[in-house]
Amino acid sequence: MAVSAPLALLLIGLAAIVWATHIAVENAIVVARHHRVSDFFIGVVVLAVGSDLPEIVVSLDAALRQFADQETDNLIIGNAIGSCFGQLGLVIGIGGLIGRLSLPREQLLRHGGFLLAATVGLFLVGLDGAVSRLEATLMILSFVAYIYMVIHEEGLITGERSLEADEERERRSVVGNWVRLLIGMVAVVLSAEVIVQSALTLATNWGVDQSFIGIAIIGVGTSLPEVVISIAAVLKRRAGLSVGNLLGSNILDTLLPIGLAALLVPLSFSRAILTFDLPMLMGLTVLVLSLLFLRNGVRWPQAAVVLAVYCSYLITLARGL
Repeated sequence: MAVSAPLALLLIGLAAIVWATHIAVENAIVVARHHRVSDFFIGVVVLAVGSDLPEIVVSLDAALRQFADQETDNLIIGNAIGSCFGQLGLVIGIGGLIGRLSLPREQLLRHGGFLLAATVGLFLVGLDGAVSRLEATLMILSFVAYIYMVIHEEGLITGERSLEADEERERRSVVGNWVRLLIGMVAVVLSAEVIVQSALTLATNWGVDQSFIGIAIIGVGTSLPEVVISIAAVLKRRAGLSVGNLLGSNILDTLLPIGLAALLVPLSFSRAILTFDLPMLMGLTVLVLSLLFLRNGVRWPQAAVVLAVYCSYLITLARGL
């Protein structure tokens, strides 16, 4: 009973956070559409930030628990890395099995290059075994710089595109969407509290490292919004939304959850994460970006390879317990 109750609460928390994120993202899209921005911009900025609320809030909640002398470093880092793995493996794996994923090479070089640089940067930051507040600040500023690049690319800064809503949409009130967006975000925060507490209890009861819970359970669970969004986008033949959401989400997950948490409390990297998980993440990132760079993008044969690599990683992780 001591094991089943926390596990049940964890699953309930994950289901609730996926539902709450769906509510927040759906209403954020309506607000974004009100201002006539592109699919790729919505995927990178609105969907990525919205669907990554679980990872951000879970990490902040876990960081705050350190003020009560609870050890949560591996849970925070495992959550971020596990979400990156889940998004790369499941979004590309499942999305590519049911449709074609591609992106113009110019965009892929810019955004994929930034993702690869962020992943390598995270590895370099953790080499000394810790993330200082200075390094955390640099991680957050790097993400701000990325968002600035995306906004500039959309032409919103240079004035090439207008943020004014068109007349038809302007007649619609978006107040209700804002209210539902805020309700969704509050529900995300409450769900994250349940997830973190249940995960800490499970790690203790099962006698496993927090990083395993973070990577294999929370990381996969909190990446479900991105998976659902991307599959829906593929089915609607909106690859820009799917790939944009994937790249934006992974850049955010690599920089913000760990960066924001480390800004509150210094974090330490376990040796296992540095020597196994992060190198595997860099390898999977290079594989996915290379496949997306192919002329025909990612189709079912390439998607099957990505899915196999991801499943092999999870199996190896489980065997190491």
